[in-house]
Amino acid sequence: MTRFDTIMVVDWSARSQLSPQKPSPDAIWIATTSGEKPNTHYFRGRSEAMAFISDTIDTHLRLGQTLLAGFDFPFGYPSGFAAALTGKAKAMAVWDWLSENIIDDADNGNNRFGVAAEINRAFAGIGPFWGCPEAVASDDLPTHGTARQGHGQTEKREIETVLPTAQPVWKLFTTGSVGSQSLLGIPRLNELRKRYRQDISVWPFEPVTAPIVLAEVYPSLLAKPVDQELARDADAIKDEVQVRLLAKALYQLQANGTLEDAFAEPSKRGRTEEGWILGADQRDALRHALAPNITPPRLKDDCFALPAGVDWVPMPEALDRLRSSLQPVVRPERIPVGQALGRRLAENATAQRSNPPAANSAVDGYGFAYAATGSGDQVLPLVKGHAHAGSPFSGRVAEGDAIRILTGALLPDGVDTIVLQEDVTEQDGHIAFEGPIKPGANSRKAGEDVRNGNVILDAGRVITPQ
Repeated sequence: MTRFDTIMVVDWSARSQLSPQKPSPDAIWIATTSGEKPNTHYFRGRSEAMAFISDTIDTHLRLGQTLLAGFDFPFGYPSGFAAALTGKAKAMAVWDWLSENIIDDADNGNNRFGVAAEINRAFAGIGPFWGCPEAVASDDLPTHGTARQGHGQTEKREIETVLPTAQPVWKLFTTGSVGSQSLLGIPRLNELRKRYRQDISVWPFEPVTAPIVLAEVYPSLLAKPVDQELARDADAIKDEVQVRLLAKALYQLQANGTLEDAFAEPSKRGRTEEGWILGADQRDALRHALAPNITPPRLKDDCFALPAGVDWVPMPEALDRLRSSLQPVVRPERIPVGQALGRRLAENATAQRSNPPAANSAVDGYGFAYAATGSGDQVLPLVKGHAHAGSPFSGRVAEGDAIRILTGALLPDGVDTIVLQEDVTEQDGHIAFEGPIKPGANSRKAGEDVRNGNVILDAGRVITPQ
């Protein structure tokens, strides 16, 4: 299989006018990476974006390099549609038909709703395409999918049963209208096919042997990492984050030697007519590919370790300090605790409550569920928020995630084990440490120090800061 020098991911748009000058959502975003940090580009219109894509292809062919270009719209339609429309049960026949009928000008003006209505007239009943502004709705193209009937076409491709969150290709308007993206995207890609001929192939309809490969992608495969980055950066644009992270993840799969698995052949329907989403079966691998390549420090497993350059106070010196603070007592007195430094207790002091009152952290570090870890280097994503003494974390930490926790903080729901901050490397919203960690490590149980009613200080004890 071809090894790609560059990976490109395109977030397409079916807007009927140019996007704003300022980078904005719901426009065309393209990310490219050759191993280093991905570069992202913003485009106001489809013609401008295609000029960039063509220039990128030209450069790679001139330099003898290879390129994988992923586009986030369906490359095919449910089985049976191609033959019904063109007489040929091949996706490329639909590509050629759309190229001959779609008009898409330099300012994004297009005739996609008219073409969809024309296709619907070729079928019995109403449909299969639906969704449009009220002003262009007709008996041939309804505004709502519930108005369709008797058209005889399957609602979803096979890949959309594997990924239920993927929208059906018949939807042309409002949120998730990938149908319009396909009507306007497929003719553009068909232009590339005709221009570059043997130098370009379209997966999965053609073998992955040409230097330039086009494939269908689905950025929502990385929904969780995308949401985590958006939570860390309130100014980030979701479309930009999606293409950047997917390009990075696909390139890392190639570096790991597992990208070839993503090109495993789909079903026969997918190979010839419906298409397939690259990486649909590699969701976990794609997510793990985004984890930072960090190495944890060697395990100390010593909660009494002091920072470099800091030493314990020697015992004789500590005793001298205590003795120097002693004051003679002539009679018992009741005074505020804040004034009791250096005084001696006249009677036993008993605990008014258990300490700790609830399970908490004995160290500054990171908390998680022990069951989600094992031996060797561990890399866990951090949830948003912290657990502080006196300011507990209100949510639940899911198994497999971690949270920043400070000494004395109550253990959040879902946390039973803590790793020292000195044994952790933190980067890009993840932590890494060396396992295994003992279950319950660095945590304290409720009442572990003293229980309610027990004597905690004997009569005659000198009150010190401790």
